[in-house]
Amino acid sequence: LPFTLPGDGAETVNCPDDAVAPGAPTLQDTCGNDLMSELTGDTGAVECEGTRTFTYTFTDCAGNSATWDYVYTIDDNIDPVITPLDGGYVCNGEVPEYLETTWSDNCGDGGTIMAYANMVSSDECSAIYEYVFNVSDCAGNAAETVTVEYISEWDKVGNCETAFARADEGAECFIPDFKRWGWTNYFECEGTYELPLYAGAAQCDVSKGALVGTVTVDYTGGMVTVTYGDLAPGYVMTEAHVYVGCEPYPQKNGSDTVAPGQYPYNPSNLGTVQNYSVKVTDISGPIYVIAHAVTCEVLCMCSPSESDLLSENEGGMVSFDGGFTCAGGGSCEPELVQDLGTVDFKAYPVPFDQEVNINYSFDYDTDVSIDVFDMKGALIRSSENTQYIKGSLETTTIDLSGTDNQMFFVRLTTAEGTIVKKIVSSSPQ
Repeated sequence: LPFTLPGDGAETVNCPDDAVAPGAPTLQDTCGNDLMSELTGDTGAVECEGTRTFTYTFTDCAGNSATWDYVYTIDDNIDPVITPLDGGYVCNGEVPEYLETTWSDNCGDGGTIMAYANMVSSDECSAIYEYVFNVSDCAGNAAETVTVEYISEWDKVGNCETAFARADEGAECFIPDFKRWGWTNYFECEGTYELPLYAGAAQCDVSKGALVGTVTVDYTGGMVTVTYGDLAPGYVMTEAHVYVGCEPYPQKNGSDTVAPGQYPYNPSNLGTVQNYSVKVTDISGPIYVIAHAVTCEVLCMCSPSESDLLSENEGGMVSFDGGFTCAGGGSCEPELVQDLGTVDFKAYPVPFDQEVNINYSFDYDTDVSIDVFDMKGALIRSSENTQYIKGSLETTTIDLSGTDNQMFFVRLTTAEGTIVKKIVSSSPQ
């Protein structure tokens, strides 16, 4: 040949798109004439790795020709990159079934990838889910794994127990008349009574149970309102069943029963509450009251407060028509004359232990006498203040240690009248 070709060209590139026709070198024959060049071949084109060869044909003016190759070696060794995502948190809901993110690659646009939720751990109150993203490019380079964590928590109540209210006076255990524990409570006269609510007190032994709240029985004007409330922190109520009647127990098919579902005054679909009332109207005479509930512990809570756990029935009331008169009982007129007038006092603490404080203030000068009676009407303590000055705040402390009763009546008398109030000791009988 009247010309000489250079050695074949060679180059290593990272991506197929970098293997482009390099262009032919400029050559001359031995006479100094430029050779004609033409791209006559393109072989081995690949998407990821391999070689690509471009072939040029050089021709002189006499028609002598020869070929020259330029070979690309494609070697992609750069990993793609996954776009990271923030983790998530769900309270009382479902975590996403899957998440999506994008990835990019040095040799291409990348795209969208998806990862499904996989629960990796759980306990009674929560679960942890992971979404694991992996991707490789066409050359087999793998991206660094991206793991996204979601935490799921929920509100949960459980450890539910049956609970019954027990009056300090007039309570009778179901046992031995029934195998089931609980109390029926006798109220001879109208008034307002505070009953502790015990859960799980098997055999009527309150030491075996938990004090979970208070039931107030308000027997006034021929109506009985049974109010469940003051539940201990961490407790809710899901069921309430109330009996009010003339006999200690309700009846089913002519036989006494204490099964709560057989009580006559049962609200339905209570949901989860901490305060609820059941009213029974048109009643007179001495009555028995059974107040049953199902109370549960708040085992898990992701909501901001316990109020978020409560149903729309929270603080509600349901009314029933009683329509009965109970015979018997003694006189409900107080033996001690009460003239509230401008006379009042406050007793604290409630309930008290050993000593009770009687706090009073009047807008007139007067002698003040304080008498304490037991449930039988016997006078057990007295105190007198003969130097009370109008407008002053006075406190008399009365020691009731050593007494056998848990309930007492306090009579306070001034020049303007007399008032009697009931006080309750926290000391066991």
